[in-house]
Amino acid sequence: MDLKDLLREVGARPPSSDDPRIDGLSPTLVLEPDSDETCASAMALCHEEDMAVVPVGGATRLELGNPPRRLDAYLKTTRLEGIEDHIPGDLTVSVRAGTTLDALQQELARANQFLPLEAPNPLRATIGGILAVGEPGLRRRPGARPRDLLLGFEAVLADGTRVKAGGRVVKNVAGYELMKLLVGSSGTLAVLTRAFLRLRALPEETVTVARGFRRPLEAERAWSALRELPHPPEMAALVNPSAAEAFDLEGWNLLLRFEGLSEEVRGAVSGAGGEPVGSSPWDEIRDFPLGASALVLRGQVTPARTFHLAESWQDGGPLVAYPDAGIVYSHTRDPDALADRQERASAQGGVVVLERAPSELKNDLDVFGETPGGFELMKQIKEKLDPKGILSPGRFVGRI
Repeated sequence: MDLKDLLREVGARPPSSDDPRIDGLSPTLVLEPDSDETCASAMALCHEEDMAVVPVGGATRLELGNPPRRLDAYLKTTRLEGIEDHIPGDLTVSVRAGTTLDALQQELARANQFLPLEAPNPLRATIGGILAVGEPGLRRRPGARPRDLLLGFEAVLADGTRVKAGGRVVKNVAGYELMKLLVGSSGTLAVLTRAFLRLRALPEETVTVARGFRRPLEAERAWSALRELPHPPEMAALVNPSAAEAFDLEGWNLLLRFEGLSEEVRGAVSGAGGEPVGSSPWDEIRDFPLGASALVLRGQVTPARTFHLAESWQDGGPLVAYPDAGIVYSHTRDPDALADRQERASAQGGVVVLERAPSELKNDLDVFGETPGGFELMKQIKEKLDPKGILSPGRFVGRI
């Protein structure tokens, strides 16, 4: 096959005005394969030509990560879409990576089931992209995170090799546990083409309540009791007064969502206290990291320190914290606030990730903060699976 035919096969085209930029950079080529085979051919082409390629799904979180060291091509997975094998009796589904979360949920709802993921912008976010980012969205309890729901996957490595792990066929590469490595790797290790996922039955009833507090540490005492309820909340988020205004609430509020059988939910709501919230705030909270502020920061601490970090950050803009996960999101328009937020997070034993920041700021630092323990092992894995360093070069932790 000559180069012209190969480019046609992998859906190659020049970039258009609709294709997003990453920190001011645009690719010279966009590849849109429509099958696992053509996806493998596309990666093999990039590998042979030493082209730096960034996998792109719905492009909802492309701003997350360091600027690419170089960018030659996008590999878009949006044509790799569709549900292939839904087995309602087993509560499992096989879905192609370019399928949007919303499209999957609509189809599953026909069988009274759903995927317990609440990622930002579900109309555009793809299953492959959600797994690549690894952030669970609203559901932060163990059992509802992306890595908890992934039974297996199929993917293409940097040189075009197709691999499988978990699911029906287990094939680990170079002795690594690919299931754990791929989720959250931000497209630096492989291009996901298919996922096998664990589902749940749709809840019979869903109720959200809000409990108001004067300060976060007061909410912490209430949370300690709430998490011990026989039927604990499926979602929990602390919002500061600035964020609460959007939901017609005043002051600090701990929002709790209970779901399940009607009798269980009503009993839990009675034990939780607080006031039912008429209009659901969860869509706005879910999309909080996508806000338009110049800086969107994600503080990461142990769950036990969530309320302490929220209290130390309370003098900024809108804030949302997830006590199940030790995550605090904050919006600010002041770049000078970053150093102060980092210092306060460090005092709580945590780190700060820049979810969004001006490119000139990202060029001067690693958006993921200090390199973590085990970084040398991460580099070795990257070099083993992507020896030429062509997959999202420089985008991940430590600019690998």
